[in-house]
Order: sequence, then structure tokens, then C-alpha cells
Amino acid sequence: MPEYTAVVTGGGIEAGETVAETAVREVREEAGIDVVFVRDVGSAENPVGHYVQVTPSERLPETWMHDGRAFRWLPVHADLELWGQRGDFVHALVRRRVVGYVTRGRELLVFEHAGLLQLPAGRVDHDETLEEGLVREVEEETGVEVEIVSKLVDGVEFALLFGPGVHESHAFHALPVTETPDVWTHQVTGSGMDAEMALPCRWVPLDDRPLLWGKPDPLAERLRLSITDP
Repeated sequence: MPEYTAVVTGGGIEAGETVAETAVREVREEAGIDVVFVRDVGSAENPVGHYVQVTPSERLPETWMHDGRAFRWLPVHADLELWGQRGDFVHALVRRRVVGYVTRGRELLVFEHAGLLQLPAGRVDHDETLEEGLVREVEEETGVEVEIVSKLVDGVEFALLFGPGVHESHAFHALPVTETPDVWTHQVTGSGMDAEMALPCRWVPLDDRPLLWGKPDPLAERLRLSITDP
């Protein structure tokens, strides 16, 4: 159907099937991939339909072909346009993002990727709190276990400081729970797109006003001014 540019998988429930079983079967039949049921995200009455979230059981390429149809991944955002009513509950898939400003004295935890210094950050799973997501993301990307000191900004203030983004971002200040070296390489864990990447991590002085993602960072500067020498 060439007039359809973004169609998600779906189909009828067969006798004896649960909604979850139908979702897994339909995705396998239509896209040729194996998925795991995650959760219900909504239902409709006219026509009757169930909307669910599933996730692949293994890492997949960016694009692939199955039964003459092309499949690809699209970034999830509230304005994503999908064919028909299949996009009615896409807003339920929009995940919040957390950014970790982890300090050691007057030093900031960063890693280098694509030639830029970056902070541990990532999307929060649907069954996590922001705080749980932050602790997990920092450990997955740097190997550092942290405890949260405070929330620096919520999604509204983050957007005012850095501009609107695809995800609603929240920033936290955290401290390492145990001692860490000054410089190390960490292999990313978890199931994200950066899983198994080796990231060079290190502590940088806040007083050097490090560029993060290539730009001055107002929250790093806020921390620099608030942290006093012992």
C-alpha cells in the first residue's frame, strides 16, 4: 500500500488467544521478528481495539524487509503520525529522559562519545521512577553506582535552559557511592542502542567549565558555583 508511509503491525484476535499472544503472533507474522509483550497502553470502542507495547527479544537492524514490505524504526514522540487509529495511543509510549550531573568534590563525571564530552543520560522505563532511571542510566553508561542528592530541574525548566527536545528531560545531581579511578573505560550495559559500546569515562574539573555536547552547560555552571571546597 504505497500511500501508507507509517503503519504499525496489528490484526484480529484468534479463538483462544489473549491480547498479549495476539500481539506477539501478529508482529512475528507481519514483521518477521520475535517480540515480548510489555504492557497494555489503551483500548478503543469504535472500532473495538487493544493497543499494546511490545519489545524485540533481540537486537535488530535499523531497517529490514519481510514478505516484500520494508520495516524501519521511527523516533517516538507525541506528534508521531501513524496510519489510521493505530497512532491514537502513541503518546503513552513517550518516555521521559534523565540527565545525571555526578560530582566528586569539584569534579564532574563525563564520558567521551563522537568527539564530545557527554553526561550519563537516557530514557526512563515505563515502570521506573525518575530517580530509579537516573541511577540505572549512570551505572549502565559509566559503571558508577550513585546516590541522588537533589533534582536540579524538571522538564519545563530543562526546556527553557536547553530548548525543547524530543523527550521531556529531568536533571539530577548525584554523588558516587564508592571510590572510582580518575580515568577508565566502561562497556555499556543494558538493552539500549549504545549497549556494549566502550566509553572512555573520566572526571573533569568544574572550574574548567567543560563543554558538554559541545556547548557551555548552565547546570554545570550552577553546580560549580554551589559547591564549596571542604
